[in-house]
Amino acid sequence: MNRIWPSWLSSLLVTVLAFLIGMAVVCVAARQDEDIARSQALADASDRGNAVKVTIDRALSSTYALSAMVRQGHGQLDDFDAYARALMTYYPGVMSLQLAPNGVVRQIYPLKGNEKAIGHNLLADPARNKEAFMARDSGEMTLAGPFPLVQGGMGAVGRMPVFLSRERGVPPVFWGFAIALVRFPDVLQSAGLDWLPRRGYRYRLWRQHPDSHQIQVLASSEHEATPLAEPVPYTINMANGTWTLDVEPRDGWRNPRHLVINTLLVLLISGLLGWLAWQMGELRRNRAELALLVALRTRALEQETSDREAAEHAALAETMRQAALLQTASDGIHILDEEGRLTECSPSFAAMLGYSETEMHALRLQDWDSTVSTGELQRLLHDTSGLGVRLETRHRRKDGSMIDVEVNAKPVTIAGRLYVYASARDISERKHAEQLLRIAATAFEAQEGMVVTDCHTTILRVNGAFSKITGYGADEVVGQKISLLQSGRHDAAFYQRMWQSLQELGAWQGEIWNRRKNGEVYPEWLSISAVLAEDGSVSHYVGTMSDITQRKAAEDKIKRLAFYDPLTQLPNRRLLLDRLQMALEVCQHHARTGALLFIDLDNFKTLNDTLGHDKGDRLLQEVAQRLNECLRPGDTVARLGGDEFVLMLEGLHQDPAQAVLQTRAIGQHVLEALARPYPMLGDLHHNTCSMGAVLFDGHDNSVEELLKRADLAMYQAKGAGRNTLRFFDPEMQEAVSARAELESALRRGLQQQEFQLYYQPQVDADGRVTGAEALLRWQRPEHGLVGPASFIPLAEECGLIVPLGEWVLHTACRQLAAWAEDPATAGLELAVNVSARQFHQSSFVEMVRNALMRSGAPARRLKLELTESLLLQDVDDTVRKMNLLKQDGVCFSLDDFGTGYSSLAYIKRLPLDQLKIDQSFVRDIDSDANDVSIIRTIVALAGSMQLQVIAEGVETASQRRFLLEQHCRAFQGYLFGRPMPVADFMTLLAAQRY
Repeated sequence: MNRIWPSWLSSLLVTVLAFLIGMAVVCVAARQDEDIARSQALADASDRGNAVKVTIDRALSSTYALSAMVRQGHGQLDDFDAYARALMTYYPGVMSLQLAPNGVVRQIYPLKGNEKAIGHNLLADPARNKEAFMARDSGEMTLAGPFPLVQGGMGAVGRMPVFLSRERGVPPVFWGFAIALVRFPDVLQSAGLDWLPRRGYRYRLWRQHPDSHQIQVLASSEHEATPLAEPVPYTINMANGTWTLDVEPRDGWRNPRHLVINTLLVLLISGLLGWLAWQMGELRRNRAELALLVALRTRALEQETSDREAAEHAALAETMRQAALLQTASDGIHILDEEGRLTECSPSFAAMLGYSETEMHALRLQDWDSTVSTGELQRLLHDTSGLGVRLETRHRRKDGSMIDVEVNAKPVTIAGRLYVYASARDISERKHAEQLLRIAATAFEAQEGMVVTDCHTTILRVNGAFSKITGYGADEVVGQKISLLQSGRHDAAFYQRMWQSLQELGAWQGEIWNRRKNGEVYPEWLSISAVLAEDGSVSHYVGTMSDITQRKAAEDKIKRLAFYDPLTQLPNRRLLLDRLQMALEVCQHHARTGALLFIDLDNFKTLNDTLGHDKGDRLLQEVAQRLNECLRPGDTVARLGGDEFVLMLEGLHQDPAQAVLQTRAIGQHVLEALARPYPMLGDLHHNTCSMGAVLFDGHDNSVEELLKRADLAMYQAKGAGRNTLRFFDPEMQEAVSARAELESALRRGLQQQEFQLYYQPQVDADGRVTGAEALLRWQRPEHGLVGPASFIPLAEECGLIVPLGEWVLHTACRQLAAWAEDPATAGLELAVNVSARQFHQSSFVEMVRNALMRSGAPARRLKLELTESLLLQDVDDTVRKMNLLKQDGVCFSLDDFGTGYSSLAYIKRLPLDQLKIDQSFVRDIDSDANDVSIIRTIVALAGSMQLQVIAEGVETASQRRFLLEQHCRAFQGYLFGRPMPVADFMTLLAAQRY
């Protein structure tokens, strides 16, 4: 017959089940940590990937400058090496520059190491040079590569098609290609990829070749560019396809140390639970054996004190009793002979097996229990201990189903023969109940905390997980109210809704803040179920809880990464846009008014460049703290990026005039707060800000439009002198749009050669033309001829003044060279204005020398006109550059003298040749005595310093006469001629000769 399961088997099952549940929890936690690490790695990869694209695009933009010079020279670039050498200093990462007229490479710098490329025809093989054909047909620059270089490493080629306009109205003609070769990883140095290893990452930048589909590795943090195991990929869309930046942590996504520690903890807890299960099983077995031993011993004593007569009477009484038991016993009583045949049984035993009483007489033991062998039956028959056997087994019913039974059997002697007297009890329901109890006990001691209360919320029982979560032992909380755990963070309405749900639905679940024994408040996920009695009333409540502190922390971390600036901990642009959209909807539906304040720190770039980025970061953090202190309840401050912040004010007065006053008061408070000294930067550093403001009421306003208007107002504040507040003006929007259109047209005009030089005569005391000043004009389509006053300030601001000034200088030098070839004009001088931004370029001296050398113009006839504002920046560098050009023979004139911050201390250091009296002094000579005194002073100063002097803006004979009386011998103005094309200027010279 089957034995009861041993205690060690139950213990093993409990251990295995606990280990499996614990490992599932460990794996889920490890996966959550890995997801957070991958999100951060993707953010870092996108940042460096965008930097790679900007770096490559900047290096390849050298082809734009090279193609512009080819178009300017109408297809000729004589001093290619000098120009290419200068360009390569501006574009780090460019390995070589090439020119390919008609697709054939003719010029390369540097030539050394690239000699084999000379004569290569890019348009000879469409299959190998398909990018060249694509560039020629589309008119846009194409990128070929990357590919292995002979010099080592990987490289890529950018090809810019060059088209020349022969005549007006005729479409441009394809001339050839301007080519830039970049080398990896040199071109990627400024992209900052080495920042990734410092962050603990390994990276690999690669692309798949579109034809061979092989992997090309462009840059890698490892010596061998092997693929990464489980990288986070970030795709970069380049001109010739998609590049991929793979990033993964150097130590992998998972932390093996944490995993091993957690696994050992799970293993330890599982072992303890298994040991407890084994102890409970052994205790139950020992109790059963002790009860059986007492009963058997009692019967043995009774039998020892009886004699034969008593035994016979007892046997007769036992026989009668057994007969009565057979008929009335609820247990299945049955008697077996020595062969295992059924000799007698009770009706209950026949009903238990599903047979009729007649069918039972033909049965043997093997028919309902095949597990008992003949040998075991014989050992039971000859058992002289008198104790019998008690065991649990399974009986087979007539229909083949099996039932669990408990059997008590012992040998008896009837009429001198041995029999087995046995009783069987159906324990199927008990076994099922025990199984349910084991499951319930296992579930009760699961990882989640569990608590059972009565209908009055008095705690009756808790499990170990409850004690681990709350810190209370079972003896400390049993008999206490469940309200012992309340944190005080929820109001009465919260608990009212909870009990209403329990009464109506019988259950409630949700997040709740409770308090541990040590006073710590923590978040938990709580589920409560009501247990109903037979009459339908609530008898108990069962609650399950889990500590979600880590999950909440992870959620908060992800939310902070997504919606908050990591440096200042302020909301970022994404969160600001979301809150601003909500504010617009509230204003629209509830007739409220709000305002945006756009804040930009003044001269922040100067601070970064002088004190370092760490000081800049500390300043930004202090600014964020001061802005928070200026906020009202319900307002929002956010950092858009860099040194730009935005304040969103809500709940302002419905009257726009009152709302403006409120906004201005808050803005003034912010200006004063940010203007206070910053002691943490040393020497009590001061910093101010410029602020733009715009009101909103939710009508006809979009989020992006509001930010745009506030930004425009901020720039108006900067233009007003900084450290001030300006409100948005609709006319300012029109001005900005017009400025953007003008900038676009200016760039297009430079590429399509829409600019011309006009020449205004300069004469001596006798009225003889001695030279001219080159003045820039723009032949703008659909607008006619445009003067420099309408576009030069914009060119200065957007940086186009540098290529524009370079074009002016080259064009003027070519005109000087043409004059030098004719004896009649060889003595003419040509004055060219130089902007401050152009002059302070590191290659300015080389650019002037290159223009003179390429054109063949005489340097002594070139006069560069500088302004006083230009001289104020780095006087030592200015003097050095002027002396270098002075050695070549170039002359210098100080333009607009007297209108700026003139200082004799630095003027005397400058190698000047001429002072130019500004036309503002000449204009009012006849009516303003101050102008007369200023002109006399300037002429006297020039004479004392042995400098020439020229007056501009001379328009009347009386002005010329006065200037002659003051010993001024050079003039320029409408009295002698307006600015004119070179053909008209040559006509004027010819008329003067005759």
